[in-house]
Amino acid sequence: MRDDHRELRLFLHLAQTLNFGRTSLDCHVSPATLTRTVQRLEADLGHRLFDRGPRGCR
Repeated sequence: MRDDHRELRLFLHLAQTLNFGRTSLDCHVSPATLTRTVQRLEADLGHRLFDRGPRGCR
């Protein structure tokens, strides 16, 4: 079962920090879990939410 509130909280934190590592640490989730959450949100919306790169995201 999905926790939409948790997914939204992760998305908002990532949008503020633009850093997957910082968000995963601050929100107590693994980077893989954060990545899967963002990918799931993107798939649901049919739109890319972040441009990811080695120095963070935009």
